[in-house]
Amino acid sequence: MAQHTQTPVPQQPQRLQRSGRVAAPPRPAKAAPRKRPSLIRRFFYGLVRRIYFGGKTLFRIALLVPILVFMVWVSYTVDRSGLFQGALAPRRIVDLMLQGYDVTNFESMDEREVVQLFAQDVPETPQVIGIGSSRILQFNRELVGVDSFFNMGVTGADVRDNMTSYYKMVTYDKAPDVLIWSVDPWVFYGSEAAYDYRADAELYNEFLTKVLGVPTDYEEPDKVELWKALVEPAYFQGNVDYYVKNRGQDVVTDDDGNTIEFNPVTGDPYDQATTIKRSDGSVLYDTAFRNQTQEQILALAAAASQTFNSVHMEGFDEMSQTQIQAFEAFIDYAHSQGTTVILVLSPWHPFLYNYLLNETDMHKGFFQVENWVRQYCAENNVPLYGSYDPECIEGIEEMDFFDGLHCKDTGIKKFFPGVPAVLEAIETNTLPDPLAVTPRTSLPTAEDSTETGTQDGDMADAETADTAA
Repeated sequence: MAQHTQTPVPQQPQRLQRSGRVAAPPRPAKAAPRKRPSLIRRFFYGLVRRIYFGGKTLFRIALLVPILVFMVWVSYTVDRSGLFQGALAPRRIVDLMLQGYDVTNFESMDEREVVQLFAQDVPETPQVIGIGSSRILQFNRELVGVDSFFNMGVTGADVRDNMTSYYKMVTYDKAPDVLIWSVDPWVFYGSEAAYDYRADAELYNEFLTKVLGVPTDYEEPDKVELWKALVEPAYFQGNVDYYVKNRGQDVVTDDDGNTIEFNPVTGDPYDQATTIKRSDGSVLYDTAFRNQTQEQILALAAAASQTFNSVHMEGFDEMSQTQIQAFEAFIDYAHSQGTTVILVLSPWHPFLYNYLLNETDMHKGFFQVENWVRQYCAENNVPLYGSYDPECIEGIEEMDFFDGLHCKDTGIKKFFPGVPAVLEAIETNTLPDPLAVTPRTSLPTAEDSTETGTQDGDMADAETADTAA
């Protein structure tokens, strides 16, 4: 049988008696205060801590530096928008010229941009450079007599183009040994009519302000925003895309995807159907223009007679004192850079010059220029060759011109002996006397005509007598 256990009887809980006499639990013993480290110790501890965490930060940044450098290098060298290296088309031209190629499509070139990029990119300073308008563009290596030559002339060049071309070379520490300046008469004309809209007026003001000390409204441009493009990921990506697309391609495109129509000349350059830019900066006109008949040349000279004032000389009544001072200051500046300056006066077609003599009142400033330049060169021992008056150049003919304004290389050779000969003349003090040449500035008077006729008659009589004898 199962055993039954008794359920225990619950007991009453005991009451605890509380009174103030009950002892509180003992408090923990106070720890002794820690001794603070010295000020020097705390300083070095903080310094080490900062160096440690700063080093870790710099290490992380250093891991990104090669990437940033690569981005900057690509954006700067490819530069599809031309922010730093210049526009893509002129860069293409200069690259080809520096490789020794003649370049096609001269009529579409931005000549001024080409000249500035040449100054930036040419690895070795040319011994000789030429400046001036299209009237100097026939000066080439063969005519100058020096292999290290570059013609920096540009079509329609005004005084600003002339001076800034040389200034850009000096800016890049590439001042040439010799500067040939074909001085056009409008260099001394102070009117707005003497300026070409294509010239870089801002660069000219920079040159006047920073170099010649002539006050202008020039302000140093803010380039901060420009240089930010170097680290922009979007510009970097665009440059990578452009480089990959055009790498190794015969046909190069610009930033908009349009074909850049400047290519190396193939075949004999003298057989080209279009005008080309030679690798030395000179220009070789197309065969049709070079091979015109005398009648065609005369017709162009006659047409130029009616539009002569439109060539930067509208209203040219007298020489500007401001332009004279700028001319003198520029030559002094070139001399200070160790450059020998050779001045050239390129002649005008005989028909054109004779036409101007019939209306000297309309071209007073033009007829003042040559005599002033001759006086200046005589007083300052500056080499001067050529003359605006074709009669002052021995042996020059109408066929030595392309038109009324531009002299062929055959004509230039008749008054310019080449740079080596000029330098030798300077060394031996045998430069031609600038004042030995007197250009015509008016038509001969009746008295002059009578005297000339008498002299001619005497010479004819003497020749007749010699023949009879």
